Amino acid sequence: MVTMKTRPTITPKQNAFASFVASGDNNTEAYRKAYDTSKMSEQVIRNSAFKLSKNEKVKTAIKSLKKDTQKERRAHRKLTGDWIIEQLQDEAANDRNPAASRIRALELLGKKMGFFEDSTLVTVKNQSPEEIEKELMEKLGAILSIEA
Repeated sequence: MVTMKTRPTITPKQNAFASFVASGDNNTEAYRKAYDTSKMSEQVIRNSAFKLSKNEKVKTAIKSLKKDTQKERRAHRKLTGDWIIEQLQDEAANDRNPAASRIRALELLGKKMGFFEDSTLVTVKNQSPEEIEKELMEKLGAILSIEA
């Protein structure tokens, strides 16, 4: 005879509460989203949310959902980033692609690896209109005397 152990289960509303908490809501907000609280006072909502958050089955569900979510995010970021880099490397190495396409792929790879700096340094110099006019006249004088 085979006996099956039943895992402790939680209700759909408890599962919804756990999902909301795992996704970043505080206990009270998660409780409001998961349950009908329209006829409850704020104090009752807070107390019920606190009590539910201490339920061992719910705590286990929250931990599990948080762990799964973090793993999925890390895997997705890595997969997406690695895939893009592989595609760019293939594009750059394929001699059948136009040169412009290969150069663009190399440029993007270089940016990703930090080889190029995309910032520009701008220096602002506060000058009066008279100072600007004097500077322009000096530059024009230098240009005109060279051409003459």
